[in-house]
Amino acid sequence: MMKLVIFWGSWAWFPLAAVCIWGIFRGKPAVKMLAGLMLAVTAVPAYARFVEPRLLVTHEETILLPGATEASPSIRIALFGDPHIGMFGHSMAIERIVKRINAEGVDAVFLAGDLTYHPDPEDIPEDFAALADLRAPLFAVLGNHDVGFPGNDLSDAILTALGEADAAVMHNRAVEVQIGGQAIVVTGASDLWQRRQDFSFTAALPPDQPIILLTHNPDTALVVPDGFAYDLMLAGHTHGGQVRIPGIYRSFLPVNGPFDKELHRLQTPAGERLVYVTTGTGMVGVPMRFLMPPRVDILTIHLPQ
Repeated sequence: MMKLVIFWGSWAWFPLAAVCIWGIFRGKPAVKMLAGLMLAVTAVPAYARFVEPRLLVTHEETILLPGATEASPSIRIALFGDPHIGMFGHSMAIERIVKRINAEGVDAVFLAGDLTYHPDPEDIPEDFAALADLRAPLFAVLGNHDVGFPGNDLSDAILTALGEADAAVMHNRAVEVQIGGQAIVVTGASDLWQRRQDFSFTAALPPDQPIILLTHNPDTALVVPDGFAYDLMLAGHTHGGQVRIPGIYRSFLPVNGPFDKELHRLQTPAGERLVYVTTGTGMVGVPMRFLMPPRVDILTIHLPQ
């Protein structure tokens, strides 16, 4: 499998770099130039393979829901997605993500799916045990890689792990909750590629409460019934391109809609909808991230009064 060849073969860069450094300091002028060029060219993918996937950053953003102002009451949440624990051993560990979120003191945590990437199923309980250490309520959905598109359907094992963390799994349902002392309706849709989304729960939503919709694939916004007037969709899936080579990264975004990263204002027949896309903490395809490090989004959301 080519992705594993890249994962393990990339370690050959270290002896190559050592040879290049030797050539730079000990070689003849032509050798020095060739060695320096080789080191410079190979340093970029080496950084993407060995350094950037281990950098965890936070991104803070303020969102005003329709009808809200900067003076309106607000909640502060953490959103992350696509940890893709499994095949690539240098993916950002859940323990580090949990520690970073706990340090932010948020009111709630939203996990936008794709927890796994071809893991050993018996490792799943240990891989996600740290979610139980979150100090804020956790809302979660599964993504396409979790439910077998592609790969094996790991739903049962992942749902068990989320249950151990006391997570609310938001597949095709709604719950009325208090987040940061504010009444919120949290809703969720199952993965788009699984083709089991069912929005019938929207018929009984309470009126006059802000509605957050959690899902994995932001293209869900293109199929949400016009009558479902959610205030903010939270999603992942795109990785922000993961290897974000300027000018061409959009060719690799796994979505059909306009979605890339962060806040989008989608115009629909029923009006404007807000869709926020987190860029993820893990990797698929190639074991690299470039100009798009693992990230947790910290969102301050102002609510309509």
